Amino acid sequence: MSKILFIIQVVLCVSAFAGGKINVVASIPDLGDMAMRIGGDKAKVIVLATGREDLHAVPVRPSFLPILNRADLLLTLGLDAEHSWLPALAAEARNAKIMEGRPGWIEVSEGIHVHDIPEILDRSEGEQHPEGNPHYNIGPQCGTSMANNIYKALLSAAPEHKDFLRANRDQYVRSVDTVITSLKQQSSALKGIPIIGYHEDLVYLCEFYGIKVIGYIEPKAGVSPTAGHLREIESLGREQGVKLIIHNQTQSPRIPEKLGKSLNCPIVEIANTVGAKKEITTWLELQLYNNRVLLEALKKL
Repeated sequence: MSKILFIIQVVLCVSAFAGGKINVVASIPDLGDMAMRIGGDKAKVIVLATGREDLHAVPVRPSFLPILNRADLLLTLGLDAEHSWLPALAAEARNAKIMEGRPGWIEVSEGIHVHDIPEILDRSEGEQHPEGNPHYNIGPQCGTSMANNIYKALLSAAPEHKDFLRANRDQYVRSVDTVITSLKQQSSALKGIPIIGYHEDLVYLCEFYGIKVIGYIEPKAGVSPTAGHLREIESLGREQGVKLIIHNQTQSPRIPEKLGKSLNCPIVEIANTVGAKKEITTWLELQLYNNRVLLEALKKL
């Protein structure tokens, strides 16, 4: 009798899930946007970060725990991007499905050519990511892989919606391809220009446009610059004819502005996530925004 009751309970649970939505939680808005595009009305998507914080140090709110407790999937950038706040939070939510290393913990980096994998791990080298640079979300070239990984995660949670999810994924990837083609066509002026960045989060963006990074304001990732380092980077910038100085919305513009004034070159504040600016509500808008501010800055030369 107990076995029969168990089978009935399983059937009821499966039926209840099939008639409901996939509960998806995304660490950052970029992943949430893609999940909504692909999941459509089959998914309920909640995003934890607003996009205005440093994604490595998102302030944890009490509301996160019940949200995670009910999640079927937890979408993350992975590569230790959220290591300081999300794994412990997922464990505290007491939902075995979405704890780090479990099937519901989804790292969206699969298939992406990862940069900056350190050869030596040492605290003296600054803010290191053992698996490589996690800021691939601002690289337009990474969009298709991100979308495919989210599609696979949604499909694993609700295989009965395969045709629906695949159609949405295909439509979204076509949109990504269209935007990438447009960005490449209108951005030839960016190819090969020397720039100074603030932090190594620019790697994937610069790879896409062929921008040459000659150095960073931070001597090592996460390490504040010394006066000596700033003199060196200024000298290098003058020697190599730097064209732009780039930072993102979470980084103080004080040093970039001072350096730009000294080198007589424009300062560009890019956005490093969806939601960083009010007008950036989707991942595609993020790519278009960064492209626009880069080209506008270049016109000031």
